[in-house]
Amino acid sequence: MSGRRPRWIRLAARGPRLAVQFARWGFPRRALLFGPHSLGDDLLCSAVLHEARRRGAPLAMMTARPELFAGSPDPERVIPIDDHYVAALRRLGARVIQPYYASAAPAEPDRDLFPDQHIIAEMCRLSGLHGRVELRPRLYLTPAERARGALHPRQIALHSSAAAAVLPFANKEWGAGRFAATARLLSPEFRLVQIGSAGDPALPVDTDLRGRTGLRETAAVLAGSAAFIGLEGFLGHLARAVDCPAAIVLGGRARPATVGYAANRNFYAPVPCAPCGLRSTCGHGLACMARISPEEVAAAARELAGRDPGPLPVETVELP
Repeated sequence: MSGRRPRWIRLAARGPRLAVQFARWGFPRRALLFGPHSLGDDLLCSAVLHEARRRGAPLAMMTARPELFAGSPDPERVIPIDDHYVAALRRLGARVIQPYYASAAPAEPDRDLFPDQHIIAEMCRLSGLHGRVELRPRLYLTPAERARGALHPRQIALHSSAAAAVLPFANKEWGAGRFAATARLLSPEFRLVQIGSAGDPALPVDTDLRGRTGLRETAAVLAGSAAFIGLEGFLGHLARAVDCPAAIVLGGRARPATVGYAANRNFYAPVPCAPCGLRSTCGHGLACMARISPEEVAAAARELAGRDPGPLPVETVELP
């Protein structure tokens, strides 16, 4: 007899494994899941978890990066991602929510279609939440972690490229030369720390931490910084999660109202083709990025670094 085994045999073979998983992780009736490659999106899920707990209906979080949720009071529990366990939960009546806030254009797979509202608001809506929601992610650091992240007085963190992301988008790149020029403008007044992946272009900084910090160590560096300069993506969300004000270069891919934070300086160039939603193709030579100068980004970082320390203001929206 050849071919695949009957479905009932395959299910029976998974029985012992599922029994162990249910014994270890329990049976959450409502869980949040974005996916194994969703680093920034997993962090954004922290906003949904916070709002769900605030309403007295906490969600479990399924993630490949439990360190993002260490110390958080918001998830009902944190569970590894396992497709068979997820399928079993659904068969038993649990709700596994996948709050995908963007989709690909049907005829243009390189183009993301964003919602009309902020992506956190859309994630909350897709999770069945109503009323006022706060547009910010959260990551909880210990005092010891925060102390280790404060490397210098008057510290500014920089990130030169998102090319090492699991899903790199060329249209998010501002260019290493512009980041280096920004660093040189700030270096007489601040101590500069570069974070990111080992292969990111080097910048003229005081401390080079490329490839040398884990997620929580990177978050601690941001928490210890007077400002962050970076691109649309995970590190921008991480800075907001630990109340580090940021100058974020968006270009023309997405509007600040969709992916940015009101407490930041969001550099968006409203060229005629923006917001395009394109990931890596551009017929205009990234004219949106060329309109953003190192001088204005450095000036914004300087201004942000001069604010009083403490929690950043939080923008809220009302969901029907």
